[in-house]
Amino acid sequence: MLGTVHKGVGVSLASFLFGALLTVLLVVPAGSAHGQDGAPATQPAAVSADALIGTAAALLGEGRWEEAFDILRPLTARDARAGNLLFEAGMATLGAAHRPGIGEAERDALLDVSIAAFQAILAASPDQTRVRLELARAFFLKGQDGLARRHFQRVLAGDVPAPVVANVNRFLAEIRARRRWSAYGGIGLAPDTNIGAAPAQRAQLVDTPFGRLPFTPDESPTSGVGVLLWGGWEYERPLDERTRLRFGSNVSRREYAGSRFDRMTLGVQAGPRRLIAPGTEASLLATASRHWQGSSVSHDELGIRFEGRHSRGRRTLLNLDGSWRERSWKEDPDRDGPVVNLSFGARYQVSPVLVLNASVFGERDRPDQATRRTRTLGLSLGLSRDLPRGFTIGLEASLNRTRYDEIGFQTLDGGRRKDRTGGLSMNLTKRDLTIGGFSPRLTLGHSTRDSNAVFQDYERTYGEISFVRQF
Repeated sequence: MLGTVHKGVGVSLASFLFGALLTVLLVVPAGSAHGQDGAPATQPAAVSADALIGTAAALLGEGRWEEAFDILRPLTARDARAGNLLFEAGMATLGAAHRPGIGEAERDALLDVSIAAFQAILAASPDQTRVRLELARAFFLKGQDGLARRHFQRVLAGDVPAPVVANVNRFLAEIRARRRWSAYGGIGLAPDTNIGAAPAQRAQLVDTPFGRLPFTPDESPTSGVGVLLWGGWEYERPLDERTRLRFGSNVSRREYAGSRFDRMTLGVQAGPRRLIAPGTEASLLATASRHWQGSSVSHDELGIRFEGRHSRGRRTLLNLDGSWRERSWKEDPDRDGPVVNLSFGARYQVSPVLVLNASVFGERDRPDQATRRTRTLGLSLGLSRDLPRGFTIGLEASLNRTRYDEIGFQTLDGGRRKDRTGGLSMNLTKRDLTIGGFSPRLTLGHSTRDSNAVFQDYERTYGEISFVRQF
């Protein structure tokens, strides 16, 4: 907590902070000094802002960071003096964290203050590259390399001078070299109008030896709210200067009322990671996973996965991933067989606040039963943008086409089965609000499948209220 900073540290910085306050008050014009029409604001509003900023400065001088930040956060978007005071507080504590002989607990507490101050500024104005750079440095010093790397990469997408680029690249190289532990996790609620992707049709005419007869599907769409839980971890052990050995595991659980639609996956992976060149790396992993459907095991998978990453310039990251997995079904051995995946993706950081993503992928499923063999091709496009007031919005669209090798299904046109699945989703994250280190995210999506096979069309609208963190 911010309040864990020793009071003596705050007092020792009091003169600095009060000096910063005078600079802010005398040099920087208030963002709220004028209304939207350019007319001067009323005097009571100006006095109120001055009083609030003065109170916040006094609290900072006493080391009461949380109380001061509670006052300054709402003012940051409309009064430049509040943002400047937050920045000076963040820089002061970041500098104090470098003092020789400082204890680890006190150092972490000071860095927490810096992080909170910089995050408050970016919540109001996410395009401030200098503030993002200092936030990345604070995360780096605290050992939160995943967050540090993310913000350093965004800094490189801004209009920054060559010396800053070189310095950021040194930070990124050290992060890559010292990486040992990484983890992720989240929990959420997921309302869904069609949990099992049941067909949308209630009845359909089907050709039979006795003519066209009406049939009804075995299941109809079922709505409900699920509980989601997911997470994973990984450890890297250095073998030499460029080679690491990766070990990790992951788990995901989706549970609804009853057990029919419950899903769970537990996986492990291990293998070498090779740092080929600055910005280029590759991994080859052995993988194993077990999958549950309802309350029983549905199938197991054993395989290998390749991961390749290459950075082109300051803004573009290319990904090449492939896998081969042998599936073994517990109750349906006709579905046993290999599954091969290959995907290529690109991430383009347009600016520090806007990122574009695109990927194409293919999958080949070859079970023992020929009528179940499929080929799938897919494309997805997405973007994510940081907005003022601490919000981040994300949009994604996807389209997949699946073709079956054999007819094997009752199709409306008498040919091989063909499915087309499309989806649209939007998510909104409150990035500056954290509960135990997790931020809330709201996701809304809609997907449909059109098929020439009987009772294979479906439509579903879903949502997710989750708390996510990459740590």
